[in-house]
Amino acid sequence: MLKLPPVTELFSVRDLASRHPNLLSENRLRWAIRNRHKNGLESAGAVFESPVGEFILHEPSTLTWLLGLSGRAKPRRARRARHP
Repeated sequence: MLKLPPVTELFSVRDLASRHPNLLSENRLRWAIRNRHKNGLESAGAVFESPVGEFILHEPSTLTWLLGLSGRAKPRRARRARHP
């Protein structure tokens, strides 16, 4: 059986983005959820689906994933190669 984290650490996409407006946006979170199978967010244990189909995020796991402390390659590379 799946063990859920404490309810005080679970937030909807909108609520989590409003808790950390300088770090997260709703669009960024929705993109991460859409690509969770490829980007490691799912393996970080951060995403849960509620019975009504809404995605719920575990705040500590999401933030550690976003900061690169778990589930993704480190250090992060620039998107484009810079030419001298």
